[in-house]
Amino acid sequence: MTAVLRLECRRFLRSRALVAAAVVWALAAAGSVLHGAHIIERQRRALADADRLQAEQHDAVLRHQPPTAVAGDQLYYLAFHTRHAPSSWAPLSIGQRDQRSFNVKVRMLALHGQLYDADVTSPLLAALGTFDFAFVLVALAPLLVIAATHDLLSSEREAGTWPLIRSQPVAAVRVLGLKLAVRVSVVIGVTLAALLAAPLATGAVLDGRLAAAMAVATAYLLLWGVMALVVATFGRASEVNALVLLGLWLLWVVVGPSLVTTAASARFPTPEALELTVQQRHGYHGAWDRPVPDTMARFYARYPEWRSVPVPADRYSNGWYYAMQQRGDDAAADAAARFLSGLEARHAWVQRFWWLLPPALVQAGFDRAARTDLPSHLAYLRSVAEFHERLKARFFPVVFSEVSIAEVDWQDVPRHLHDDEGAGVDLVPALAGLSAWLAVAVLAVGLRAGRL
Repeated sequence: MTAVLRLECRRFLRSRALVAAAVVWALAAAGSVLHGAHIIERQRRALADADRLQAEQHDAVLRHQPPTAVAGDQLYYLAFHTRHAPSSWAPLSIGQRDQRSFNVKVRMLALHGQLYDADVTSPLLAALGTFDFAFVLVALAPLLVIAATHDLLSSEREAGTWPLIRSQPVAAVRVLGLKLAVRVSVVIGVTLAALLAAPLATGAVLDGRLAAAMAVATAYLLLWGVMALVVATFGRASEVNALVLLGLWLLWVVVGPSLVTTAASARFPTPEALELTVQQRHGYHGAWDRPVPDTMARFYARYPEWRSVPVPADRYSNGWYYAMQQRGDDAAADAAARFLSGLEARHAWVQRFWWLLPPALVQAGFDRAARTDLPSHLAYLRSVAEFHERLKARFFPVVFSEVSIAEVDWQDVPRHLHDDEGAGVDLVPALAGLSAWLAVAVLAVGLRAGRL
């Protein structure tokens, strides 16, 4: 067996095509890390500038007004920045951060017309994601495994050496297992080296996620290797084995996730974000023609603490105007709830099917650990809604009291920051799913071993 091991190592290292493929994969991994770091760094710079840009915009609105100007009139123009800070692992798995807004700017107006401005259509769950390290691992590393293992048995048959190997007092499956171990170990070694270097290059926190990610990557690539061994036991030619494995790659990596996400969107239809904006605007504009007491009664049902503050019924007032804005939000509340619950239902339904698709399972695990998945974005939107309520609590006294600009401390305003770093436990479901798949694949090899 030692001679077989030595021979297999020499054969692998002499394969210029495989060495070139490994080098190309390593370059792709390096490029994906740089690309992910560039995207996240650009987002971090934008978030770092939020306070300065907000202060400049507020100053541009307020400095041209006399001190006696009504402060509630100026609140209409003031935008308040929100921040969805990326986790330190976000450059490695960008997920939906390059598709969803991470710095929504809100005003005191109706929220639903602002919250989904960046989502003019209902967001669908992406099957793979952008070009980042997780993509290179999930989609490209299996191709390297396929290139290295598709001819495990067929190369021996085609060279006429398989009968000689079979004549030795060693089980054929052990020989193939050793050949597989050598080839897959090289791919795993290159991958783990890249996975170790990636967080160091991007400044990611070296916590339990690193060990979990290395375990997931190892199990994932080992699964592809064992699947190659399963295919090899059928005794087909090398070209046929390669086509079968590429077909499996196409099913697992591309077709399967796309079918599942398409089925999820059909099974759980949601209102478009544009529909929420239309309903909100309809509710708001409809209030212009309604009696002031009716509009205020609905507002007081939501904010009873302002019931004792008089609002003139015979003229315009800022209290009445913002009550109309609240009426617009109330009109879109049911559609907004269905929109969010529909997306959550889609995500939960899709997650159950990811157990049948190892690449999607790994991608979902990396996105969850990096906090770049759909639940992270929805959590951010909810934090923006809470921030909007804090803004109203801070400025409703200014609106209903009709105080002047000079009487307001414009520096004393709420500040928003949504931050979630993630944890290594987020990758446990992916590791559990891959372990189950590995057990099934090893069982299949055992059942086919007698036919070698």
